Amino acid sequence: MILIICLLVIIVLYLIGFYDYKKFIESREIVSNRFEVVETKYGKIKYLDIGPKEGDVILFSGGGGTGIDLVYAFDWLTKKGYRLISVNRPGYYGLNVDVVDTLEGHADIYHDVIESLGIKEVNIFGLSMGALSALYYAAKYSTKSLVLWCPITGQYQVNQQSVNSPIGKLVMSKRSKNIISWMLSRFARLFPEVTIRSFLRAEANLDKNKINAIARDVMDSSDGRKSFNQFIDSMAPMSALYEGMMDEVEKSKKPSTINWDNITTPTFAVCSTADKDVSKDHFERIENKLENAIVKYVEAGGHFVWWGNEGEEVIQNTITFFDRYNR
Repeated sequence: MILIICLLVIIVLYLIGFYDYKKFIESREIVSNRFEVVETKYGKIKYLDIGPKEGDVILFSGGGGTGIDLVYAFDWLTKKGYRLISVNRPGYYGLNVDVVDTLEGHADIYHDVIESLGIKEVNIFGLSMGALSALYYAAKYSTKSLVLWCPITGQYQVNQQSVNSPIGKLVMSKRSKNIISWMLSRFARLFPEVTIRSFLRAEANLDKNKINAIARDVMDSSDGRKSFNQFIDSMAPMSALYEGMMDEVEKSKKPSTINWDNITTPTFAVCSTADKDVSKDHFERIENKLENAIVKYVEAGGHFVWWGNEGEEVIQNTITFFDRYNR
C-alpha cells in the first residue's frame, strides 16, 4: 500500500511538473511572439520599443546571454519619459548568426533598425558585452550620449571561475536548455534571495556578508524584485539565446578595432571594483581612450552594478546623465 501511494505521488508530481513546464514554454513563446519586426537589409529584425513614443530615444544594447526583453528590467527609464528600443542580435531568437561577420556588425544592424523606424537621434545604453556594440555604434554613427555599465571594451576572455560556478555551468551547458530555463525560473520565484546570492558569488568579488546584504536590499524593494524577475525571464528560453551568446564569446576573443578617435559623444561609464567577470583593463581603456568620459567606480553587486543599495545611486546617476543631454 505504501509503495502504491509513493508511486501515485511521484506520478502526480511528474504530471504537475510536466504541465508547469509546458505552460512556461508557452508563456515564453507568447513573449517572443510579441516582439515587433522591421524589414532591413539584414532581413527581418526583431526589436522591442517601450515607453512614450514622443520621448527621447535610448538604444538599449543588452548583455550576452540575455534576450531583448532584458530591456523591461530598465523600465525606470521609461518612467522618466524615455523611449527604449532594444534590437535583436545575431544568433538570438532565430536570427542567423552569420548575418554579420563581426561584433561591429551588431552596430550596423542597430543603425539599420533605427533608420527604418524613422528615428533621427539616439542615446545609447550598453551593458556588459552590449557595451562593445554600443562603442562600435558611437564610433560610426551620430549619438547624443553614451552610457556604459560594466563594459567590455576590447578583447575578452570568459572568467573561468564564473563559468565553473553552479550558475555558470547551467548557463554554459549545451544540453536541455529549455528544461534548465524552466528550473531556473521556478527556483528563482520560489527562492529569489538564494538565486541572487548564487549570481553574486559567480560574478562579484564580495564577501558573504556583503552578498547577503545586497540580496536583502533587492528583496526589500518592490522595484528590485520586479527587475530581478525580468532579468531571469530575459535568460529564457536559453535554447533561443545560446548560439548568439557563444558566438559573441568567440568573436570577442579577437574583436574588431574600435575607432576611439571617432567617439566624441558625452560618455558615462560605471565600473565595479568587485566585477569578477570583466577585468580592470576594460575600464582603464575608457579612461585612456576617451578623455572626456566620466568613469564612476563602485563596488555595488560586482558585474550587477544595478543591484543593492549602491545600485540605486548608479541608476540615479544614469538618469541624471541622460537628462543632461536630452532635457
